[in-house]
Amino acid sequence: MKKILEKKEWEYYVFEENNNIELSIPIAKPNPGFDIIYTLNESEKENYLNVGIKAIEERIEDMKINFSNYKMNSWR
Repeated sequence: MKKILEKKEWEYYVFEENNNIELSIPIAKPNPGFDIIYTLNESEKENYLNVGIKAIEERIEDMKINFSNYKMNSWR
């Protein structure tokens, strides 16, 4: 079962499922809008669990800029 660990509406959502931590970033462009999805690797996961959202801020920024390098779920 997917459990939300942390969220900042329209900025980021952090979920835990099956001992994995997944980061979801909503972006409005390109149309129709997408959720950009990334599963943290072991070192990112450990840093996130110890430090919190600050540990993955660079990943969040990269996801916003280089969204096409990540899994994209359309809002439609």
